[in-house]
Amino acid sequence: MTQISEEKQNIVKQIREVYNFISKDKDFSKLIPEVRMNISGSLSDAKNKNKIAGIEGRITIINGFPKASGEIKFGVSDHTARLILTAKEFDNSINFVINLKYIPELIESIKNNSKLELQEIIREEQPNNIKKKEHSTMQWLIKESVEKKGKIPDIIWDKGAIGKEPMMRLFGKNSSDIKEKLEQIIKLIKKEKI
Repeated sequence: MTQISEEKQNIVKQIREVYNFISKDKDFSKLIPEVRMNISGSLSDAKNKNKIAGIEGRITIINGFPKASGEIKFGVSDHTARLILTAKEFDNSINFVINLKYIPELIESIKNNSKLELQEIIREEQPNNIKKKEHSTMQWLIKESVEKKGKIPDIIWDKGAIGKEPMMRLFGKNSSDIKEKLEQIIKLIKKEKI
């Protein structure tokens, strides 16, 4: 077995760990956006979406619980893959991202009751040439965050724009890092009764 296939297996295993962690918690369904959710993980040397795994068809809600629509595969994620690829340009240790529903009360609670670093991005500030160019918004979001924060924060969020759903994006190094951050977020949802 080659080193690459071992690394690929490890990424699939880590995505499954995060999915198993969230799929048993009904409260987590509150964090699934209208566009649905994905958990993406990348190989350390990822330069394109074929080196990034995600859940085919994303995660939806069935009987009140988060439910994967398909299998974990490489090359099936687009939105979250672009987030990771751009994040890696600034910090190669970022290998995981999960997109979450924007909830204003949750943002406030994270700011006040956790150690997670947040960065808001105002979509209206996005230059027109980037708005018009296909697949360039995710790159712009990351670059703006790094300029404002000096690094990739735990969460980049925005209030949306015309035709764009408000969103939170949670970044991490690996499945343990993501699960630890999600645990903080889920505790706040339960505590605040969001």
